[in-house]
Amino acid sequence: MSKPDLTQARVMKVQTGTVITLPEEFVEGIKKPYSLVILVKKDGNVKIYPVDSDKVLYLKLDIEKLSKSFLEDLTGVFSEAGLEDILFTSGICQTKSQCYYECYFPPEQLLLTKDEFEKRLQGISGVQKVILEYVPTS
Repeated sequence: MSKPDLTQARVMKVQTGTVITLPEEFVEGIKKPYSLVILVKKDGNVKIYPVDSDKVLYLKLDIEKLSKSFLEDLTGVFSEAGLEDILFTSGICQTKSQCYYECYFPPEQLLLTKDEFEKRLQGISGVQKVILEYVPTS
């Protein structure tokens, strides 16, 4: 008896528009009504994350410098806020004194209000700017 395939792939034409059409077996396999689609600019990859709702939050932090204490504080704020299901994270340091962290997550898991969460993030040492906004839907 052969083992089941772990992945499915299909080469499809890419074109402009606001609708992504997938083969029927892909849609059946996803089993979620929405997807977060992210373009990773540095490598041109497109990632698709199935989600239950059309509401997804985007978080971007401008950080003075990446440090162990920043990561510990960020983890503490995430834990306090009930943030466990992060769909995608990315980070980059352009210079020693200018780094960025970003992530996407479903907001229904938050135990804090959006404003409280933003305020706690702003209180992390080294955070210069917090952007917390809903991802646009199409």
